[in-house]
Amino acid sequence: MLESKEKNVAEKSNEKHGTRRLFFALELSDQVRAATVDLVSRLQKAAHFTPARVVWVPEDNYHLTLWFLGDVKPALKLARLLPEAVSGMEPFELDSRHLGTFPSGGRPPSVLWTGIHNPPEALQDLRDRCASLMARAGIAIPDPEGEYHPHVTIARFKSAKGIYAFQKQMETYQFAKLGKTTVKRLVLMESITGDGPARYEPFATADFPGAAAE
Repeated sequence: MLESKEKNVAEKSNEKHGTRRLFFALELSDQVRAATVDLVSRLQKAAHFTPARVVWVPEDNYHLTLWFLGDVKPALKLARLLPEAVSGMEPFELDSRHLGTFPSGGRPPSVLWTGIHNPPEALQDLRDRCASLMARAGIAIPDPEGEYHPHVTIARFKSAKGIYAFQKQMETYQFAKLGKTTVKRLVLMESITGDGPARYEPFATADFPGAAAE
């Protein structure tokens, strides 16, 4: 009970000061989500045959991040601007395929992800629009020169132990095809921390104008 009260106090404090831990995200279709759950189940079984220490992302947290902002104070201002990011946009399709790890270049990986095959130009356009929104809201754009690799994080490795043995196991699923998502809305997602893993909840959403016509 005490922990619940402390959590409520923390959330009320965030509301009072207008600070939220936010990121721009896209949701996955039911088809892709179900296929990802099935893939993760198979990978979990494969991991049992290795000493790898893998922390699996909860199903409810599957998403594609456009920008991670961290703690944002003008959260409500950014939320009010959100519809401007999708103004004039038509729904577009994302093709979820393949497994991969970050980082690359011979270093021990720390993240296991599923990727987006041939990302459409509309995805980068939407990301650029989100960056413009951040600038308007007075929020510093994180790593503006960094290369963007659209992906869905499905697990993290707690250490380098057993990782390469696990990678051999996952070769069977390296080219998995998970299905397609029709992107129809932009989500400003909030990361809420406390006991256990962080949970993600929409703080604000903006539907594409073209989605209503479908």
